[in-house]
Parts: sequence; structure tokens; C-alpha cells
Amino acid sequence: IYRIGLLIFGIMLTSFGIYELPTIFTSKSNLTQIKGTLRAADTYVSTVTDRRGHSSQKSELIFYLNERKQKYYFVENIGDKYDNDKYETILSGLKRADTVSVWIKKSKVDEYEPKVFQIDGDKTTLLDFESVKTENGALTAFMLVLGLGSIVGYFWSRYPDKFNNILGFE
Repeated sequence: IYRIGLLIFGIMLTSFGIYELPTIFTSKSNLTQIKGTLRAADTYVSTVTDRRGHSSQKSELIFYLNERKQKYYFVENIGDKYDNDKYETILSGLKRADTVSVWIKKSKVDEYEPKVFQIDGDKTTLLDFESVKTENGALTAFMLVLGLGSIVGYFWSRYPDKFNNILGFE
């Protein structure tokens, strides 16, 4: 029964890794710039608790532009801290800017909550494209390697003779 669990674990991790790949391989030419004026923006910190009772803080940045009916949303776990300097810096830049530009995928222009790859306030970059693109890169690579390794481990434990023959161990 542990074998089937290994296979399911491998398929899940590989799926999550593949889901994140388009973000990592996004280029600036796949993005479109949306300009507007800030309607509302705020940051929030709230406590989240997992199934085992461990608590941590979740930080959120949410803002809206007057010209679009879209919500721009960011969230990250900040551990035991009660503030997120990164989001506070972005918020302050948004509030100071006369115009705000967000960069999203061209294919997601009509979505209510598109993934934002870059934020510019007037002529200042508040959130850099490269940092968004690569923020989950290491995690994605880890999930893919572990997932594919788990799938290979399942098949190796299920068909050891065929694997040994393929690898030339016989």
C-alpha cells in the first residue's frame, strides 16, 4: 500500500511543479501593461492555523485601479512576524504615485484577479518582474525532482527486474 501512496505523492508533486512552470518561463513579451489611477489599496496581516494547530501570519496586499474592474492580490506567509516590509513598501509607493502600471499576461487581461508580474508607480518600479518570475523557482524545481523521483521509485519497486535490465545492472 505504501507503493500506491508513493505514486500518488509523485503525481501530485509533479502536477504542482508543472502548474508553476508557465510562471517561470514567462517573458516580458508575453505581458501587457495596464495603466490607471489607484482607487483603493491596503495591506492586511491575519493569523492562519494549520491542522496540527501551528499558527503563523499571512500577509496580503490588495489594490484596485479606477479604470479596471479587477482585483490585484498578493499573499505570502510571513511566519511569526506581524508586518511585511515588502508589501508596506509597495503600498506606500502605490499611494504616492499619480499613475500605476501593472504588468499581467496578455491572456489574462479579462480575468477578475490576474497574476501581476510587475508594478510601476509613475517612473519607479515597485515590484520587479524578475523577482515575481523566480520567487517559486527553487520550490518548483524541488517539487518536480521529488515528484518524478517518487514516480520512478514506485515503478522501480514494482518492476525491479525491468529497471535493472534497462539500467544495465544485469
